[in-house]
Amino acid sequence: MNDFSNTIKTLLKTVGRQATVSRKNGGEDSFFAVVEQTWKRNKTNFDDKATLTGKVYNEYCEIICPFDVNLKDYGEDDIFIIEGEKYKLCRCERVTVFGKIQCYRGIIKKIREANNNVFI
Repeated sequence: MNDFSNTIKTLLKTVGRQATVSRKNGGEDSFFAVVEQTWKRNKTNFDDKATLTGKVYNEYCEIICPFDVNLKDYGEDDIFIIEGEKYKLCRCERVTVFGKIQCYRGIIKKIREANNNVFI
């Protein structure tokens, strides 16, 4: 029985991006993760939609974290900061092989901050 959790963690440090989670309770966690935009698979579900007050952007990404970063511990109020961009966690799951957690996988949504002069 093979356990690839430490190998995955090492590879995430090599090819992943630095991710910091700013927790609602004031804490902060840092780790390396792989982040990939999900629109590359099905672009029609993620098109921007025009509304009367502006555009609604649907920018979702898949995130893969090491086995020792439990994505299930984070809530909607916790902010993921990856390369200066802010994200919130939408859903997550454990990836298990032979009953052992190898890594965590989740979907995060980019947070767009409004421009103060949006109506000028």
